[in-house]
Amino acid sequence: MADRDKDARGIVVGTVRTAQLPALYAATSPDAERGGFYGPRGLGHMGGPPGEQKLYSRLRSVEEARRIWHVSEELTQVSFPSG
Repeated sequence: MADRDKDARGIVVGTVRTAQLPALYAATSPDAERGGFYGPRGLGHMGGPPGEQKLYSRLRSVEEARRIWHVSEELTQVSFPSG
C-alpha cells in the first residue's frame, strides 16, 4: 500500500472522517470511561484508531477547563446546562 493510500484512509494522517472516530468512540463504546479524553492514538496523535489520551496540561486546571468550555460555548453558540 502506498503512503498516499494510507493517508487517504487516515492511517498516517487523519481525515475528516477519521477525526470523528474519537468522539463516536467516547459516546458509544462500553470501554470508554466517563470523563475520559479520546483522540487518535497513531504516531503524533495525527491519525490512527481512537484511544484514551492524556489531558492537555491546560485542561488539568479546573479554572482553565471552565474558561475553555465557556469560550467553546460562545464560539459554537451552543450551551449545555451544568449538571
